[in-house]
Amino acid sequence: MEIRNVRVKDIESVRGLEVSCIKEYFAATLENKWEDLPQDWKDNLGASSPRHFKAYLDSGLSFVAVEDDEVVGFIFAQMLHHICDEDNLLWIENMGVHPYFRRNEIAYRLLRECIRKGMELGATVAHSTIQPDNAPSILLHKKAGFFIDRRDVALLDLRDPKLRL
Repeated sequence: MEIRNVRVKDIESVRGLEVSCIKEYFAATLENKWEDLPQDWKDNLGASSPRHFKAYLDSGLSFVAVEDDEVVGFIFAQMLHHICDEDNLLWIENMGVHPYFRRNEIAYRLLRECIRKGMELGATVAHSTIQPDNAPSILLHKKAGFFIDRRDVALLDLRDPKLRL
């Protein structure tokens, strides 16, 4: 299993995986059927959409997990500056792992690599979007040391001397 920065050549496979993960989540939360949603709305969902992918590609903070030349996991992040009283905030937008490869610490490895690179680039805090009903994601973020409250964002203070990665 290789964890590496996302590349332009990954766009199709990572888009397919991200949309699959979004559909899986929406199946449990949306009242509408996926097929009934407006196509332009579906096309712009996610960090891998044509509208958003370049920003995450250029950030140097987005990674994929690759097994036998197949993208099996992803994490999209970027650095935000001068927000939430922080000069450099690592914003983790979305992550996912192919269902067949889950429970193998792939998401944890992706998250850890993203945090390490963020710290290397000067991030002092990491925020990650989290759905309050996504227990595996909550457990993953807690394992990585994030503080989680009732908001949809998990917080990790990268200045914490007790941080273990």
